[in-house]
Amino acid sequence: MKKNIYTIIGIGLLSLSSCSDFLEPKSQSEYVPKDANALQEMLIGSAYPQHKSGNNLLGFLSFLDDDVQFHKTGYEFDSNLLGYVESKKAVFTWQPYMFFTMQKNSPVVYNIWEGYYKFILGANAALDYISDVNGTETEKNYVIAQALGLRAFYYFMLVNHFGAPYNYDKQAAGVPLKLTSNLLPEEELLMTRNSVEEVYDQIVKDLTKAEELFLTLPKDKQYEPNYLISLPMIQLLKSRVFLYMENWKDAAVYANKVIKEWSFSLINLNNLPSTSTTEPYYNFTSLKSPEVIWLYGNVSDLTEFNNETVSREEEDPNFPDWKTTYYRKAFVASDDLIGSFEDGDLRKEKYIVKEYNKDNYSFYPNEYSSFGKYQISATGEPNGSENFALSFRLSEAYLNLAEAAAHNNEENTALSAMRTLLENRYEPGKLAIPTGLTGEPLKEFIKAERRKEFCFEGQRWFDLRRYGMPPITHKWEDQVYTLKHNDPSYTLPIPDEVLIKNKYLEQNPLAPKREN
Repeated sequence: MKKNIYTIIGIGLLSLSSCSDFLEPKSQSEYVPKDANALQEMLIGSAYPQHKSGNNLLGFLSFLDDDVQFHKTGYEFDSNLLGYVESKKAVFTWQPYMFFTMQKNSPVVYNIWEGYYKFILGANAALDYISDVNGTETEKNYVIAQALGLRAFYYFMLVNHFGAPYNYDKQAAGVPLKLTSNLLPEEELLMTRNSVEEVYDQIVKDLTKAEELFLTLPKDKQYEPNYLISLPMIQLLKSRVFLYMENWKDAAVYANKVIKEWSFSLINLNNLPSTSTTEPYYNFTSLKSPEVIWLYGNVSDLTEFNNETVSREEEDPNFPDWKTTYYRKAFVASDDLIGSFEDGDLRKEKYIVKEYNKDNYSFYPNEYSSFGKYQISATGEPNGSENFALSFRLSEAYLNLAEAAAHNNEENTALSAMRTLLENRYEPGKLAIPTGLTGEPLKEFIKAERRKEFCFEGQRWFDLRRYGMPPITHKWEDQVYTLKHNDPSYTLPIPDEVLIKNKYLEQNPLAPKREN
């Protein structure tokens, strides 16, 4: 069985030059790790969502919610890319046949289902091999803890794309739980979907075991300033998972662990380093940020759908035969999002990249794109070749704590957490938290701040799902498409090519074709 595992992930192993001293060739296509160090290298190469290559994981996250909108009419897409445009439109308007449209119009389907399962395979392979390799108990525990944390994260992402929200119907079909890489091809084809509740139970089980193992390690191995899974990342993910499960008590407990047991600190947006022509925006997705707990993902992958350009030609009144082409972003920050920022809130200017005017080499003063927080080039473009796309940040711990406390009727705790966060986000003297907030108004206040804090980080879509799946609209040129309350399209369809491979998988309930 294990020969099959390494035939599948051998490319990932061979790409790691540092592995050569730790891997023992068993055949031309199979390398077996000899010790825990080799297994660690294998885990990095086959299970971590790194920044240097596209992974088909993150593209939908900032394209489905109400923080993004189609640009003004009058601009056109490149006529050579109309197939890609139709694919983007199908996703942007929540069409039930979005994956079929991608398959018809694009050479490669953006298949996030297979993207996540590829990384789960890498984590499972490390877990399957750990008992067979040499190494100390500490070395082995470190590998196991990381693999369990990664697997939990990937299942959390999968079930929130393809399963119903936990607080809506936890008995609904989730995703298949593959907990070993020792599966024959025919066994893979016989897998059925576990329930949403079963997937969440496995996520909590994996995170709890990972936490236990990290606590057996020396303190300097529980967290290191790199992109590897760590104890505070596990604790913050547990807080997020419990929040989604509406286990408010444990969501608060784990948020407090991140806040109180580690030395991360909130950035005061008033005190950011000066920007420059080459670096016009601060990179919040960097280990230089004192808020960052874990880094992951590729920028090109995150902006797969929303970083598109449209253009328009205009005649020069002084030269009738001369036409000037103007370029704009096809997808920009929604008016609703931009309008939600209060006077003095620095996040609008610091978090969201303004559109770049290529005609006069400057940023438009009041036009905002649909991305930000990571490395940005001098011309306002995502600069992701050497930079991560997303991160787990300390600010989430404060927002998780506030939301959990509000639901536990601990208003003082909730307001204290919000004040601590927002004092680092506003200009001096501009913060005005409404007094006497309790009950639903307090919860709505926290939701609104969560939206602004995490815009374009991929959290908004998942939050809308657990907030009761409210109606939202997207406009495509002059056509308006509506995602209704509790709309089936709040849960993505399983890609057609996945269903073709596995006849035992049941498709999600689909909305009818969405008309304007």
